[in-house]
Amino acid sequence: MIRQFLARCIVISLLAAPLAVVSASGTANAQSGDPVITIVGGGWGHGVGMSQYGALGRAEAGHTAEEILTFYFDGTTVEDRTAELDALLGTGLRIRLSPPFNGTRPSSATATGQDGALLSVEIGSTSITDLAGSVTLTLGEVVDSVPEPDVYAWSVRNGDDELCPANSCTGTVGRVLRPAGAEILISDPVHGAHGIHDTGNVELVPQSSTGGVFVVLADVPMDEYLQGIAEVPSSWPEETLKAQTIAARSYAAAKAVTRRAANFSFDVYDSVQDQVYGGVIKESPAQTAAVAATTGQVVVYQDTIVRTFYTSSNGGYTAASEDSFVTAEPFHIAKPDPFDAALDQDGVPQNPNYRWEHTYSIDDVSRWLTDYPHADMDVGTVQSVSFSDVPPSGRIDNALVTIVGTKRTLEVRDSSDDPYGFRFYWALVLGCRATTGCDEPLTTNFLITSFFDVGVDDFFFDPVLWMVQNDLTTGVAPNEFAPDRAISRAEVATFVWRFADEPSATLPGPFVDVTAGSFYESAVAWMAGADITTGTKPDTFSPGDTVTRGQAATFLWRYAGKPLPTVLGISFTDVEDEKFYTAAVHWMVEWGITTGTSPTTFSPDDPLTRGQIATFLWRLAGVPDAFAPLIVLPSSMRP
Repeated sequence: MIRQFLARCIVISLLAAPLAVVSASGTANAQSGDPVITIVGGGWGHGVGMSQYGALGRAEAGHTAEEILTFYFDGTTVEDRTAELDALLGTGLRIRLSPPFNGTRPSSATATGQDGALLSVEIGSTSITDLAGSVTLTLGEVVDSVPEPDVYAWSVRNGDDELCPANSCTGTVGRVLRPAGAEILISDPVHGAHGIHDTGNVELVPQSSTGGVFVVLADVPMDEYLQGIAEVPSSWPEETLKAQTIAARSYAAAKAVTRRAANFSFDVYDSVQDQVYGGVIKESPAQTAAVAATTGQVVVYQDTIVRTFYTSSNGGYTAASEDSFVTAEPFHIAKPDPFDAALDQDGVPQNPNYRWEHTYSIDDVSRWLTDYPHADMDVGTVQSVSFSDVPPSGRIDNALVTIVGTKRTLEVRDSSDDPYGFRFYWALVLGCRATTGCDEPLTTNFLITSFFDVGVDDFFFDPVLWMVQNDLTTGVAPNEFAPDRAISRAEVATFVWRFADEPSATLPGPFVDVTAGSFYESAVAWMAGADITTGTKPDTFSPGDTVTRGQAATFLWRYAGKPLPTVLGISFTDVEDEKFYTAAVHWMVEWGITTGTSPTTFSPDDPLTRGQIATFLWRLAGVPDAFAPLIVLPSSMRP
């Protein structure tokens, strides 16, 4: 599949080194003591459709291939469309073969009939048959200048006889017919075999716009093509391989329909421009078995075989198609995907890109913006970066990026409609590529919290990101969340009210010490009306007082409908019977909302911190059964 670099959630922190709490996992350009930008994210790929690591996690959890696919492709079914595929493809798929490369492009490559097989070659109107040896197609110079060139001039040889000199094959179609039992090798003289094909025939197809020629492997049966798909490891579970195979079949069929309607000379690329096809050298018994077990099966939406995108990892949240590819498709929607982590039996993510981070110096980023060649991005020294119009998946492909610098404040739209629309991202990419030892950013998708005091290793990292995504917090300052600061009663009331989707309240409320027009006025009035709080006295709420852990547990328990806990034997020695918070703490333990301050203490009288309330809310958002039956669940519930 197309692999635009992806992340779901990213924190960009502008730090002075003494305040740095997020450490870089890659090579950082910042020297000790220099201000830095740390990007923390998750995922790899465009994020649309099926996560391959998510499919792994789901298969290991017992999901079938059909269950995997119908989760990722909303409202679809998996159906056997063998007859439709046969009618559509005729003699088979036409695969555009990429020149082999492994990090760098070689100066030459060959496509050779192996084992001395006799081949038939047609060049224009000339037919040459019964050749004594194998035919060699030799890669010549690049004749186009797009960022990923794959149109080359080729010469055709039989031994020392040059059937078509280099650069004179352009404008003609050369066809190499593969006899039964013969293999066609695409190889790189530096790196070796790129693809060995024991099916199909090779064609040289002219590229009129450039005068070059590209190579097509024609007449490849769909299932033989799928046996050579190299997208997920063959060691992964059977249901993962089957889900991958069905998605690949659907994708190839849908692309064939659209490209043939547009008179393309091929159906699919063999590379990440579509899906990776490697021929014989990528086949395995497990992959072959997955193809055989799913033959003819495709993903269908409203009776149509659909283009099923997939990606390595979505970082825990699928992206809607319009977040990445402009066009909205109703079966490619954004929703949480906790299986993307693919946790092992010890609860450790198997997905190496589920979370990652990179660090760059402020000086480097400022210079990269100044040097960006496609737009004026010079803001002087960067002071802050923020995003708006960010979708639920966290992708910034169409987000508004605000960069505050010492010279000016710049707003740019990182729009996928514009070839150079990912301006902030591409400024980082191009600048990093030009800087020795730099780790290139993995993504175009930055969800900003800008909290310098929230690090990826902190227990409250995911909770705070979730709160930012759901507009539950703006922090105590533009770049500060203050997770260790004791939280006030007014702040807790506001967090709970926002989590409850800001229900209406009768104003003024019952408490004389609640200031009219304050940020917490509606929240406190709602809590009083819903019997979540009775105040510190009948007519006072004490909004500036610190909340204790026992009080916070009671607020959450009352908001959840006061469900009676069924687990009463807890190990907290400091939670006495018949306290106002006793039932609330038992309830929190039962549903995993708290683990206490130690294995034997809850510390009910200790002040509650902002990091702790974020964690309590985040955990409660993940357990719908913790609420009483008639309570309406918040819109920000997690899976």
